[in-house]
Amino acid sequence: MKNKTVDRFDNLYVVLVEPRNAGNIGSVTRAMKNMGIPNLRLVNPVSYRDVPEQRMLGYRSQEIIEASQEFPSLAEALSDIQFSFLATAKSGTWKQDFFTPQQAAEQVADRLGSEKIALVFGREDRGVTVDESLLANACIHIPSAVYYPSLNLSQAVMVVAYEIYKTAGRHKKVPPSERRATQNMFDRIFSNIWQLMKSLDFTEDEKGLFHRSLRRALNRTDWAASDVAVFDRICKQVRWYTGKEAPEDI
Repeated sequence: MKNKTVDRFDNLYVVLVEPRNAGNIGSVTRAMKNMGIPNLRLVNPVSYRDVPEQRMLGYRSQEIIEASQEFPSLAEALSDIQFSFLATAKSGTWKQDFFTPQQAAEQVADRLGSEKIALVFGREDRGVTVDESLLANACIHIPSAVYYPSLNLSQAVMVVAYEIYKTAGRHKKVPPSERRATQNMFDRIFSNIWQLMKSLDFTEDEKGLFHRSLRRALNRTDWAASDVAVFDRICKQVRWYTGKEAPEDI
């Protein structure tokens, strides 16, 4: 029987990006099972469902494997997610986006009652691409005693999952507020703002600083679907007024 803490994890998802070892997937599911996280999503994984190494290392957690979902891209895996964290052993220039596992656990516990939350873990050998990292709302930095940290996939999942389990157990459940918009809604407003900028003869290319900064800025907001709809309408109205869009399109 699940305890009350675990019951709250129905909205919590572990997302693995292109895992290359079936045994690692099995080890991850065992860590998830121990911490009560039921949902696994995989982006372009190696074959794993009936691989003996996976079944051995994922002992007594095959129900997670059976229910796991596969996606062709990280963007699609996160499309219905309200808030996502990218776990990494690296730090970066966007310092304000980085949480410790403990800090991230507090954020997750605050949101679990009303939102789908994803914990994203990158490739075993090279993590995620820059474009993939821009899909995350925040990053979890897992500190290490060595200069070049080398946590394996299941260890990283266990560190983060344990902190969430520990924090959620003592965190008061709050009444659901209006849900944050899903990732695909934010992708839509991002595209609309970008198209508006291009219609105003903005010349920076799609890999430029503004393009990435816009994505980062939107990822930091807590807009609900109704908020996104307001800005959608503003973008379309401006494009119509400037003659860049037909009236029937708005």
